[in-house]
Amino acid sequence: MGLLDETIGRIHPLDREAMYKAQKRWDDLYVGVGDLGKLEEMVIQYAGVTGEVLPEIPKCCMVVACADHGVYRQKVSAYPQSTTVGMVKSYVDVKGASANALAHYCGAHMVVVDMGINADMSDVPGLLHRKITFGTKDITEGAAMSRAEAIHAIEAGIEIAENKIKEGYRVFTVGEMGIANTTASACILGAFNRWNAVEVTGRGTNISDARLLHKIEMVQKALDVNQPDPADGLDVLSKVGGFEFGCMTGVMLGAAANHCMTIIDGFNSTASAFIAKALSEESVQYLMASHLSLEQAHRKSLKAIGLTEYIDLDIRLGEAVGASIQKKILDMALAVYKDGADKRTGVAE
Repeated sequence: MGLLDETIGRIHPLDREAMYKAQKRWDDLYVGVGDLGKLEEMVIQYAGVTGEVLPEIPKCCMVVACADHGVYRQKVSAYPQSTTVGMVKSYVDVKGASANALAHYCGAHMVVVDMGINADMSDVPGLLHRKITFGTKDITEGAAMSRAEAIHAIEAGIEIAENKIKEGYRVFTVGEMGIANTTASACILGAFNRWNAVEVTGRGTNISDARLLHKIEMVQKALDVNQPDPADGLDVLSKVGGFEFGCMTGVMLGAAANHCMTIIDGFNSTASAFIAKALSEESVQYLMASHLSLEQAHRKSLKAIGLTEYIDLDIRLGEAVGASIQKKILDMALAVYKDGADKRTGVAE
């Protein structure tokens, strides 16, 4: 049995007893039952994830998976592919990107991983090297990667999660970097939900009207050429996905198998959540949404997978910045809950 199958086999439903007890504690803590709304929901879900009625505020690891896409050659992005390299260096060398600032804000340890950047990154210090190949193939002409490469990408994410969990991390925020990856995510979400390209394709990094029309054509062509099977998560990933999507999927599965939570970010990490769900239905219970992306299909994608955003700040980035804000909101909710419970009972369970 491989790592992927073994991990999936360890994912079980949330601890309903812990969730029931957490709900009861909320009901007993404050006048105005339910007045804290979604803050209560966050704590109850996290109690179910961990199996702990009074969980501590968790250590957080931000994973930013980076890779390039062969479909870039179809001119679906307004930015050059070299932007991927520049942004990755800004994460690990300059440490001056928005993702760095938000990781610092939420107290997260930041892991930046090369899953398939189309450049030699071997001399870049501080970068986790898990490159599969130098970018995917052009999905308008055939499959992005082999099935074996798809499994490899997911297992890389599982290994990252497992290693950080051994260090005491209990919450993961996931994001990505890779020029043209919203073309891949549009294809992934279109495949799983049987949406056509017009329904699912957005502007990505704010492309022009003319380029958007072209991007829609390329998304539809990729779906038509590859015919990904929505019942098979590996088929969807291998045919129209990207290596960074596989990594994020692996983090989600690895976290769920170890009773840890993953906070997803925007449109691209939501696409990865669909892959995780196709591989393990129960894994979605271990996911928490964060912000609402400006991609036009993000809200209905979250609804389709059974999640709801908590933040709407017109954020375009998918580099785990919205997930970082959500992590701080979760911390606040846990602090209010635990502080009140400690004062009322004087004990922790």
